[in-house]
Amino acid sequence: MQGLRVVLIAVWAALAVGQGVRHWAQTEKETIWRGRYKNCDYGYTVILPEGVVAHNGLPPSPNHGFLVSARDPGTTAQVTWAEPRLISVYNSYDAAEAGSARAYLNQSRDKNEEVVETKDLTFKGLPAAYGHYRVKQGTGQVEKVKLVLYRKGARELSNILYEVSLATSAEYYSQDSVLYEKIRNGFKVLPPPKGECSND
Repeated sequence: MQGLRVVLIAVWAALAVGQGVRHWAQTEKETIWRGRYKNCDYGYTVILPEGVVAHNGLPPSPNHGFLVSARDPGTTAQVTWAEPRLISVYNSYDAAEAGSARAYLNQSRDKNEEVVETKDLTFKGLPAAYGHYRVKQGTGQVEKVKLVLYRKGARELSNILYEVSLATSAEYYSQDSVLYEKIRNGFKVLPPPKGECSND
């Protein structure tokens, strides 16, 4: 009986310590995340694959998601929108009042993007729209994938848009899609915050 008690106390202590783990750190130019990205203000978290580092801005910049280099997913060097092989998770309120995931997907499409496939679906319990586009660039082409999720606000909360995207060269599309799908599948909806919340 005494041995079981010791084991239970050890398990409880490990869980308590695990819950207090901070998954982010600030560098000189950005905030980087390992293991998990959390955005309590917009009500979601993303479980990151092992070895993947997510990048976003430093405070006081708004926390609107993160970027991952598909070329070098574990890099701690700064990652920007100029990265040629990029996975991004973006969140915003529906300020333009798109009203649905499909409407937002259509509004955000560039005119030079050739439609490969689009479809409506439900993802993690939310209405969603998927788009795969192709853009000619010089002698090659860029493959773009977007999954948009639409979360209707409850009570006084605003409607929220989540966008999980991949932009990469056709040459690396199959390879980068594997990482994109792992990050996309790590997306989880959290309850809306009540008052102040923590991203730890």
